[in-house]
Amino acid sequence: MIIIGTGVMGVYLVAAAFSDIKTGYIQRWFLALGVVPSIILRIGMGSLSFTDTIGGIAVGLFFLATSMFSGGKLGKADGIILMYLGAALGFSCAAGLALIAFLLSAVIMAVLLMLKKIAFKSSIPFIPFLLAAYTIVMFYVFKQ
Repeated sequence: MIIIGTGVMGVYLVAAAFSDIKTGYIQRWFLALGVVPSIILRIGMGSLSFTDTIGGIAVGLFFLATSMFSGGKLGKADGIILMYLGAALGFSCAAGLALIAFLLSAVIMAVLLMLKKIAFKSSIPFIPFLLAAYTIVMFYVFKQ
């Protein structure tokens, strides 16, 4: 069941990443639809403790709050999707996933800045980095 859950969430994240790249936002109906792959992934992950699940949700809520307090520097959809991932994967996976996504985005932004492809105040879509981090984390989960 974990393979099905991982695949369903992966397909959802791919679609969200394409939307984020193409339009710069995620439509609310599509964002709400993310509950379904999150539940399927959560079932596939097996037994996570209640506190681990709440901790994972808290990671997403932290980024959602950061989005609100930063004036939208981080998108609300990014926080909501991270909240879905946190509910399904638990605190440690969600925190690791967020850290990997931020590190990947920082490296890519630094390269783009050095190549003068973007300006210092430019923004880039974050969901593709969540997708990349999700892929890395899931490979780690399957390896164990």
